[in-house]
Order: sequence, then structure tokens, then C-alpha cells
Amino acid sequence: MVVNTITRNIMQYRRLGRTGADVSSVGLGCGPIGSSETDYGVKIIRRALELGVNYIDVARSYWDSEIKVGIALKGNRDKVFLSTKTTAKTKKGAWRDIKESLERLQTHYLDNCHLHGVKNIKDLEKRLGSGGALEALIEARDKGLIRHIGCTSHRSKVLIEAINHFDFDIILVPMNVVEREPLQELIPLCNRRGVAVTIMKPLATGLLPAGLALKWLINQPISTAVPGVTTLEEAEEDFVVNHIQDISLTAEEKRQVDQLAESLDHVRCRICYDCEPCPKNIPIATLLGTDVIYDQYRTMGPQAFEQFQWSQERMSNSMAEIKEETSQIKSCDSCRRCEERCPHNLQIVNILQKMIEPKEDIVRIFNRLLL
Repeated sequence: MVVNTITRNIMQYRRLGRTGADVSSVGLGCGPIGSSETDYGVKIIRRALELGVNYIDVARSYWDSEIKVGIALKGNRDKVFLSTKTTAKTKKGAWRDIKESLERLQTHYLDNCHLHGVKNIKDLEKRLGSGGALEALIEARDKGLIRHIGCTSHRSKVLIEAINHFDFDIILVPMNVVEREPLQELIPLCNRRGVAVTIMKPLATGLLPAGLALKWLINQPISTAVPGVTTLEEAEEDFVVNHIQDISLTAEEKRQVDQLAESLDHVRCRICYDCEPCPKNIPIATLLGTDVIYDQYRTMGPQAFEQFQWSQERMSNSMAEIKEETSQIKSCDSCRRCEERCPHNLQIVNILQKMIEPKEDIVRIFNRLLL
């Protein structure tokens, strides 16, 4: 597939599947924005708009990110494609999330609402079945509250099943230099059906260098990648990729991509959940693949992490969870059943053990900042 790319004022835009919208090749992922003080989060969003970003990916479950997006978009709502998500499984729960998202985002419509984080086929069947969340999204679309309906999952096979059961307009799936599995079957299927492909975890939660990783991604048959952005510096680094006129990779860049893929192949968790359940109830996939605060600590380093403009509420609400996760990791008795199940041969026990010290330091830092 040849991606429909438009150059507008030295800026790259792409067609968002059959929606008809043209969106920036790199959009804004708002998960990490829930960590910062409101003013700082709003600055990041507005800076993204200044840099030409017109695709914003947020979610009802991203702490207060929707509130910050709502504030930042005042006067600019019609300039962006705004996508949010609901984790609800039932029609009633999804309607509650839709109404709350509209209120928090200060808008009378959503460009897209995803069924968020569908874990497996059983989960999908519940959400698509009678009384499931999809019914609410369809009704909301009929009422003009939602323009498009999407679906997100960390597993390609779940999204393939979803597309085969309902005409979703947009999907959101992890893909990056290390995680390329969606290119095999899912993305070709989406391209044939006109389903827009949007990409989460494009930097493998901070393991990959932004410039190279995003440049590699926009060479793939996708509509947009939505890296999570924590700081203004990250925004500048990520969104400069939208302004690259020649996106082709040099021979040296291809070599670096191959080197990164090889070095991280047995390090980066694919969040496939095959390692679970853990006998000690350790949420392995969540810890290794989607732990936002840990990734912020790893990416920024301890000093910058402590100096960051943290939301007091985010710190307070996260303390107990971080302590519980650390306790769970310490309970690991190295049975290694998870490693036996892992299709990517990750040394899960060792990786988890290396998280203990940083998590304990995060707690110490938050305690100091909350005094």
C-alpha cells in the first residue's frame, strides 16, 4: 500500500482510513500528560498544536488528561481530530464514559471513541454482544455525539477478530522497531478494508530513540503514530518528524534500526499476556509493558524526575499502587513459569527484579515532594 501523504506548509499529513480526515503523521498520545500539573500539561498540548499536530489520542482512563486536553483545545477544537476511549464492557458503562468524556473535553462531539484495551476474544465478545459497550457507541454515533468508532488492543489477533465482526473505522495497536507483528496480517487487512491504523507504544515506552523510531514508523503503511509525551522537550523531539520532507531511511539508519531490533528483541515486553496468570498475582504484562511512571523515571533519570512538575493528585493516588506493585515483585519466588510461557524468551524474573530499586526510589521522591 502507498500511504496517501500530503505536504502542507512543510508538514506531513496522511489520510485517516475511510474517515476522510487528513492527520499529522505523528500525533499526540496523552497518557503521560496525566502525570503533570495542569498548566504544564496544557502547555504540551498547545505546543503540539503549534508544531502542526492535529491528531490527539486520549482516554477516559488517563487520569485527568481529558480535562487538560479540554482546556488546551478552547478555540481550537475544530482544528484537531480528537480520539478518546472507554474501557467499559457494558452499554451502561460506556454511555457513562461517553458523557463524562464529552464534559471533561468540553466538546459536544468526539471524532472517535475506541473500545479500549480489549484483552482477548472473550472480552471482545462481551463488548460486542447484547448489552455490550459497542451498543452505546453505535447509539452515540447515531445521535451525533461520536463520528467514528474504533477499537484498541495489544494483540493483533483480537483486532483482526474485531474487524471481522464490526466495521470499525480506526484501530490502535502497539508497533515499533522491535514489535513488528501487526505488519504481517493485521495492517494489510486494515488497508484492504479502509480501516485507519494508528500506532501506540511507538518508542517502546522509552526504550527507543524518538527520531529514528518515529521515522521508521512513518515509512510503514499506517496513518499516524501517537507517542506518549511527558515533557515539552519530548514534544519538540517527537513532532519534528512531521516536518521531514524525505522520510526514506539512510543505509546507516537502517543499520541502526536492525541493531536496535536485535538488542531489544528479548527485552521489550509485547504485552501479549501469555506469561499470565502468575502464581503470586504479579501483573507482569502491565509492569513490563505499560507502567507509565516507571517509564518516566527511566526516561528522565532520577534528578529530572524529581524536578518535574508533578501533579500532587497523581503522586498521592499512585503511591499505594507503586508500593503494592513493589511488594508483589518481591514476592516472586523465581518459579519462572512466566518465562516458560513467554513467546519472546524474555528474562522476566530478572527484569522484574531490576524494577524494585527504581520503584522504591520513586516512592522516596514522591514522599519528599508531598511533604
